[in-house]
Amino acid sequence: MIVSILAFFLVLGVLIVIHEAGHFLMARLVGAPVEVFSVGFGKRLWGFERGGTDFRLSLIPFGGYVRIVGLGPDETDLTTGGTDEEPELLARWKRGLILFGGPITNVIAAVVFVAVAFLIGVEIPTYRSELPVVGWVEPQSPGTAAGIEVGDRVLSVDGQAMETWQDLEGSILSAGGREVHLEIQREEATIDIALTPDKVTRYGFGYSGILPPLSAEVVRLMPGAPAQAAGIEPGDVILSIDGQPVDQFYDLIRLIAPRPKEALELVVNRGGTHQILTVTPRDEGGEGKIGIAMVFPSELQRMGPIAAVGAAVTECRRMTRETFRVLGRLFTRKASLSQVSGPIDIARISGEAAKAGIHSLIWLMGVISLQLGIFNLLPIPVLDGGHLTILAFESAMRRDLSLRLKEKILEVGFVALLLLMVVVVFNDIAKIEFVSKLFSRG
Repeated sequence: MIVSILAFFLVLGVLIVIHEAGHFLMARLVGAPVEVFSVGFGKRLWGFERGGTDFRLSLIPFGGYVRIVGLGPDETDLTTGGTDEEPELLARWKRGLILFGGPITNVIAAVVFVAVAFLIGVEIPTYRSELPVVGWVEPQSPGTAAGIEVGDRVLSVDGQAMETWQDLEGSILSAGGREVHLEIQREEATIDIALTPDKVTRYGFGYSGILPPLSAEVVRLMPGAPAQAAGIEPGDVILSIDGQPVDQFYDLIRLIAPRPKEALELVVNRGGTHQILTVTPRDEGGEGKIGIAMVFPSELQRMGPIAAVGAAVTECRRMTRETFRVLGRLFTRKASLSQVSGPIDIARISGEAAKAGIHSLIWLMGVISLQLGIFNLLPIPVLDGGHLTILAFESAMRRDLSLRLKEKILEVGFVALLLLMVVVVFNDIAKIEFVSKLFSRG
């Protein structure tokens, strides 16, 4: 819990400073005076003045702001009751650049964080960059019910092309409980299949039971399990079980699960030689298990500076497309708000990333920084995108709206954003295991 809280404030604090620094630097670039640079809202707790700017740490840590003379009313005016004075506004092009400064800086920071992660090294499953060819369909899963077969190549989901397993996983994850249409290539034919992934986990993610190909090579053994006792070793490739050929890892499940407590003869390839071993699966809930972990091969991607930046740009472009795809599904009610993370969930994820290592935390900061940049460009009053929308409207009218009208628009946006935050926080709380069980009892 303490690690999660500390990691949350580290991630949030750094990204807020980066966002507000973008506004600040752009304001300085266009010659606009900056009165306040605040991390947090509300009462000033600590700070210092330099260059005519009051740099401060404020009471409420969820956010931050810069007060720029001539930019117009902002969120701080909502808490102070606004002002009767209408100060001279900056030129519209200057206001536009200043407003863009924050989100664009977040996007640039995202590229930098992800590039640093690639420099350090990122462990990535190799199958995620491969073509989405089905290696296995779990029995009694939505994939089986839909008629998907081993060897099928998924071409598209709801008209969206699927180039890799990463594309397919993203589309299935966001479709929990909702029917999607898969275009499948099966041998020489192209067919359309309707699939409704089950809604699973606290986030309502979609589960289809479709898995990528996986070789029958032993990567990790469970300590004290029958496989280890029988002499099976990491690196062994299982060729057959009681004379039945094993082409991939899933054949182990198919052949072993129905035969608990029966002695089985395994032929394995160990360093180019065949060995015969005998193993007796233990009974776990009526299914035979021998204790070989299902592990997908992965590779450590560690790059030089130029390659890391290129890979980071590509990854951020992919995440941006996926973000807008998810936003579109949310607005059309094809995705659930349970898939959106609020402060409680971000704190938990930040803690897990911090425990996993510095590379995971840096990667997470890149992901959140990108989301923060995109979110702030949405046309919601109070956000930068809302201010930019008003600015575009004023440019089209060739006159500025009154200060009072802008403050009223900000009030509406503030209430809408507050309601959204309440819903997201409620979702975060509902995802907590004991709360989820409490609700399910009701």
